[in-house]
Amino acid sequence: MQTSTRHADFAANLALAYGEMLDGVRPALQRVSLRVIGEGRQSELELRNNQTGAVDYWRVSKLRIVPDQAVFDTLVLARQEGDPARLMIRDRESARAVLTACPRIATLGGARGAWPKIAGLGAGALASIAAILFLLIPAMADRGADLLSPEVEVALGDAGFERTLTSLGASDCKSPEGVAALQRMTDRLSLGLDLPYPLQVRVVDDPMVNAFAFAGGHVAIFRGLIDLAQTPDEVAAVLAHEIGHVAHRDATRSTLRMVGSFGIVGLVFGDVLGASGAAGLSQRYLQSAYSREAELAADTFAHRQMNRAGLDPAALARVFVRLQAETGQGDLGVLRHLSTHPELLDRAEAALVAGSGARAEAVALSAQDWQALRGICG
Repeated sequence: MQTSTRHADFAANLALAYGEMLDGVRPALQRVSLRVIGEGRQSELELRNNQTGAVDYWRVSKLRIVPDQAVFDTLVLARQEGDPARLMIRDRESARAVLTACPRIATLGGARGAWPKIAGLGAGALASIAAILFLLIPAMADRGADLLSPEVEVALGDAGFERTLTSLGASDCKSPEGVAALQRMTDRLSLGLDLPYPLQVRVVDDPMVNAFAFAGGHVAIFRGLIDLAQTPDEVAAVLAHEIGHVAHRDATRSTLRMVGSFGIVGLVFGDVLGASGAAGLSQRYLQSAYSREAELAADTFAHRQMNRAGLDPAALARVFVRLQAETGQGDLGVLRHLSTHPELLDRAEAALVAGSGARAEAVALSAQDWQALRGICG
């Protein structure tokens, strides 16, 4: 009952919609919540940065739709004519909500006078590059992932996992008893799945509270997450979520995005950042913008697989809440795309609802296997 009350408090202040903002100065895609304040010609669109809490206001009467920079169903808005700042809204419901609340938004037209035209060229070039990086490349990656063979995906995943170990200066944990316990958990959670490659789940010997999927069936669970978990079901819930990303090929799309964006950055700006810098920039911003819908789909997958295995999907809710409490941020591991409390509560509540229809029949691991998994890194 207490959870429902807290959710109602947050729900009362829910944003109208969500989007990603480019401020026209930095190559940083910022996740923002949106709502309209005021009335008539004085009304403004409030853009609240979900990570920093910083707020920007765009006058509704000056907003312009930019159709030539939109890809597929994305709504792209300019703050005003000649301004390089852009707001990108990918979700149809969010776009519909904004257009309903701001029915008089005009389409960006030709600038009048020489200076606006010159300024508009620079702004348009920057916005076009941004559209390629953040809209066109993701759309192409979605389609390109379907063209890769399973063997190529596995090779991409192998390389990605090894690069991660190298960058962290870490190793994967190989206690025989712990590896066997993890395999039993993986087998249980993959019941009924028909994947084009075997799941390869490994534990990384690093205190970071994290877990993520790579291309080709690879999943990494960090020791810090196992240390944080209070039950094997909580680890199983996170693993089920990551297996969802594998099944949906989200990691493959993410890899293609990173490779494509690095090529565009190098082509336009040269190798001014260095290979690792450019790739890191692209990975950070493109990954942070990678569809809240993909995370929700992985949640739903986890609920189903937990139920199928006779486990309690509500364990995922407990992980969400504990990670939020421990980190103070909603942007680590399975929470990397969470940036507002209402989203966190929605996801936790969905996990609770998914587990309310049936009683869990068992736990993910026996007491002996749970101890073996907790000691997998020695």
